Amino acid sequence: MKSKKIRVVLTLVFILVCIFSICSCNHITKEKKEKEPPLEPVDKKRAEIESYQNLVAVGGFHMLGVKADGTTYSWGENKYGECNTQDWTNVVAVSAGAYISVGLKSDGTVVATGCNDLGQCETEDWTDIVEISACDTHILGLKSDGTVVSTGRIVPEEGAGEQTIQTRNEMVENWKDIKHVVAYVNSATGIKLDKSAIWSHYGGYMPYTNKVETGTMGLNNIIEIKKEGFFWMCLLSDGTVKLRDSYDDKTGEKWTDIVDIATGAEHYVGLKSNGRVLCSGSNEYNQCEGVEAWEDIIAIYSGNRITVGLQEDGTLIFSGDSTKALTENPEEGQVDPKEWDLF
Repeated sequence: MKSKKIRVVLTLVFILVCIFSICSCNHITKEKKEKEPPLEPVDKKRAEIESYQNLVAVGGFHMLGVKADGTTYSWGENKYGECNTQDWTNVVAVSAGAYISVGLKSDGTVVATGCNDLGQCETEDWTDIVEISACDTHILGLKSDGTVVSTGRIVPEEGAGEQTIQTRNEMVENWKDIKHVVAYVNSATGIKLDKSAIWSHYGGYMPYTNKVETGTMGLNNIIEIKKEGFFWMCLLSDGTVKLRDSYDDKTGEKWTDIVDIATGAEHYVGLKSNGRVLCSGSNEYNQCEGVEAWEDIIAIYSGNRITVGLQEDGTLIFSGDSTKALTENPEEGQVDPKEWDLF
């Protein structure tokens, strides 16, 4: 009889422990959900943060940042003068190639510095520019009327035959109704006002080839495109992302409510409308480490081995090692990006 009572008591204790555990788990889950910031409408949030998306640029081994006073931070290797931005003023946006830096000024003119062996930095005559995009071989400038200009020259290779194309401007000279531009080695991509995308490049991507090939991406409702290495991603107006091979990220989980994107050489990054960040792909250099814990992010950027987030207070947060990814030998006067205060 006594043992039976003991069993009953133990059973009751077990039941109470289970109930307590379930309640505790529910409380923790509820608390976790309450801590997760609410999602905002994609179009509304996108409009709010769009002006921040070009405040930082990551090149091959250097970084740029626009300060509130229109001057710029620069950090990294300076082999070709790509960090010689100290005299820039009234800058509102920046872009960077591997060895060049570009700044868009508030009056629609453009400044550029760095490697200029193909005339990449020859933007002195540009006016009425509203957006810039730089790569190793050229700079694209979007004008307020929806047309596009490009720097860069073709250098004929000996024995390659007659060269009829002299400038990379021929890739984009017939473009119109463009809203955004993306420069990539020997190629150009434009997002049109109707949210379709067109591209143009030199056949075979060879720098001496004189044939321009053009085409469309076959997607609709595109609002942003990012390219790096062999990786590219498109952000669609419904907040989903189209990667190179599928609509899903590498884990198979579909990304939704995305308002900004970035890509490195082997990883993808997405900013959700609640200020949280997703990252997929290679984590060999810790470039995706801890990004899902970031909060209050309003823009994202990435380089070969790093991911960067712009926080609401104007400072930057990093995954990956920004020092080793960019430079271990900064020049005197350079400010570490971890100490940048953009606004």
